[in-house]
Amino acid sequence: MGKTVCIIGAGVGGLMAGAFLAKKGYQVTVLEKATKVGGSAGSYVRKGRTFPTGATIAFGLEEQGLLDTLIKELQLDLPFQLLQHPMDIILSDRRISIYQNQKRWDEELQQVLPEHQKDVQAFWKKLEQISEYVYGVTATGVSMPISRPYDLGKLPSHALTHPKAMLHLARYATWTVEDLLRKYHLESYEPLRQLIDAAQTDCTEAALLPSSLALAIYRRGSFYIEKGMGQLCELLAERIVELGGELILAATVKELTYEQKKWHVTSRKRSGEFDIVINNTGVSFGKGTSYADSDSFSWGAFRVDALLKDSFWHQELQGRPLPFALQIVPSKEQTVLFSDVHGPVYATFQPAYDDQGEKVPKEIMMTISIHANEDGWRKESKDAYKAIKQQITDAMFEEIQKVINIKDYLIYEESGTPLTYKKYMGKTSVGGFPLTVRNAITKPKSVRSPLPQLYIVGEQAFPGPGTLSSALSGYHAARAIMHTHCLK
Repeated sequence: MGKTVCIIGAGVGGLMAGAFLAKKGYQVTVLEKATKVGGSAGSYVRKGRTFPTGATIAFGLEEQGLLDTLIKELQLDLPFQLLQHPMDIILSDRRISIYQNQKRWDEELQQVLPEHQKDVQAFWKKLEQISEYVYGVTATGVSMPISRPYDLGKLPSHALTHPKAMLHLARYATWTVEDLLRKYHLESYEPLRQLIDAAQTDCTEAALLPSSLALAIYRRGSFYIEKGMGQLCELLAERIVELGGELILAATVKELTYEQKKWHVTSRKRSGEFDIVINNTGVSFGKGTSYADSDSFSWGAFRVDALLKDSFWHQELQGRPLPFALQIVPSKEQTVLFSDVHGPVYATFQPAYDDQGEKVPKEIMMTISIHANEDGWRKESKDAYKAIKQQITDAMFEEIQKVINIKDYLIYEESGTPLTYKKYMGKTSVGGFPLTVRNAITKPKSVRSPLPQLYIVGEQAFPGPGTLSSALSGYHAARAIMHTHCLK
């Protein structure tokens, strides 16, 4: 009998770890609180429609990309399509279209940011170069922080063949995006700062190395997975079961204890002892079981789900390929969007699916989100909570309406706060930790917890939020387990 592994939470990080471990012969059991897999990369049903829980666009699916490599190794057949023009960013005085094609992107920068054209082009060229170097290092499978030989992955051989790149990365290791702006005399150029901040990266504190990858990754390609990101999670879950593992839904874990070199897991549907535990929930089950108890700030989210008449797609979006997103820097007059919540208003338009996963022909789905502070919501009275919730919703709709007409097509809308996420997902934090130098470079979180035979994966354990980061954390945890807890 192989070693037993209990994965708590069927998000993409846990499922990725589980699939690789099951492939190697480990006995994998996945316990999920919800009635379907996916977590922050999954979906839920509301009003007979299937809404994405979080991410709608995938990265790393280009040929030999970071995610493409993993799904091919697991022999998953994942249908997706490349998005040539996935998003527009709306600044206070201009609109910038994000293009996959490098030439079109260079032309867009020249046309939309003409005031400092040469400096902007030089800045972005350097940013793209750094991102190439970061991507190359990430592709080696290196896992931070490096404390075991296997954490290095293929980094030593990469360093020998790419010495210039490694020297470059060493030079910029502790730089922020603000430092690079300053190098090109652009620190006071507000449109460029807004563009970078609209990509959910704060210039002043964001670590340059991972931020360069986040800001330039659209040139590698952004992708829409048919029926949403949850499809990847469903395929991973199916592969675990095919390889002899088990998936148990609606199995909320109540208790986790370690005795006599075994982890004892108690849930609603399954209790037992396991050699190894992987926590993919972002929820603490006691000291050392999660990074949720750390003093690092993490994002919450305020979210609106909506349905629009499909005539919106023809008349307002001119029939452009979906999904399509708008990131809107809100007006300073919208004070409610700079207090309880903050950052750009992010609206995504995509095909609508019913609760059976079938496309609804006469509807378009719209999700709107904005970063929200986790604290404070519980302190409000019921009436005050409801009033603030409505104020934020109204302000977000107002900002979108300035850019594109949605009010004439609206069928349904419903909003949720960090407390809504807490109710349905068990946590208020849904966006990972900010990409600061400390979080990403000098003090990165490890997939290995301080506790024996317990690992932490997901958005908490890899620099930067998103499905790609969570998937990589799952792979790194699986590799660490395979090296540390070898099958006999």
